[in-house]
Amino acid sequence: MRVRHTQRSVLLATCVTACLCTFTALAVAQSPPTHTTARGITGTLTLNHTGQTLRASLDQSLTAPLLVRVTDLTPSAPDTSEHRYRIDYIGAVAGTFDLRTLIVHHDGTSALELAPLEVQIASELPANFGTDLFGTPPAPNLVMSYYRLVLALIALLWIAIPIVLFVRRHLRKPPAPEPPPAKPSLTLADQLRPLIQAAMQRDLSIEDQARLELLLLAFWSERRALAHLAPALAIAQLRTDSEASPLLLAVEEWLHARGHSEPRPARDLMKLLEPYAAHAPIAVAQVARLAQAAPPAQVAR
Repeated sequence: MRVRHTQRSVLLATCVTACLCTFTALAVAQSPPTHTTARGITGTLTLNHTGQTLRASLDQSLTAPLLVRVTDLTPSAPDTSEHRYRIDYIGAVAGTFDLRTLIVHHDGTSALELAPLEVQIASELPANFGTDLFGTPPAPNLVMSYYRLVLALIALLWIAIPIVLFVRRHLRKPPAPEPPPAKPSLTLADQLRPLIQAAMQRDLSIEDQARLELLLLAFWSERRALAHLAPALAIAQLRTDSEASPLLLAVEEWLHARGHSEPRPARDLMKLLEPYAAHAPIAVAQVARLAQAAPPAQVAR
């Protein structure tokens, strides 16, 4: 009886021990990692290791879910002594990762002797959001995307501007020529001036003498109602007229006076022609009619 009781006690102890080992293994397997870091934030942990020096694996891509960098904090220590390492990591995907997969010996061999280095990458984003932290595509740059089209439009505009200006200039109607300035209308004073100037210099022909006297006679006969009188009588009355006599007497003095009297100055000529400056020239037909009524020789006398 005593042997059976001892066997039962051993069996019970064995079962209890087995259960405790199983629960311990499950607890260890389900325990959360020691280090937890937010997605996209750099996490750091330290590791003491004796043996071959460690480094990060070179087979890491920027699009990998986890990136690791290993820094030897005791680089001057011999390889056989203990080294202290700082391991920096950054996760792009939420989940649990073992850093040992990205750590190798200095010669590139796997560091299988390391204890598990599990880290937790936590994220507030939805699951399977992707590995790109900057997933939003940038706004398209139209100038850079269509630079050939932009250059072509600039060149077309550069060529079109002078063409448009050239065509517009040649299609534009030429401005109408400005009318020539109106010639100042001649007056009776202008008609008499060359004759009187020649008379002052005693360089007037017989025909021009008769013409000058007939012009004066025609002008004053119309204004003094002397057309019904003979030229000689009309001239006799004009010699006593206050307006007609100054120029008429001066002409007779220059044409019929004997000797070489001094010519009148120009200011006297302007004063003598002043009564005739506001009147139109006398037509040749009117002078011709007076010439038929009184020949020049008779008028001159």
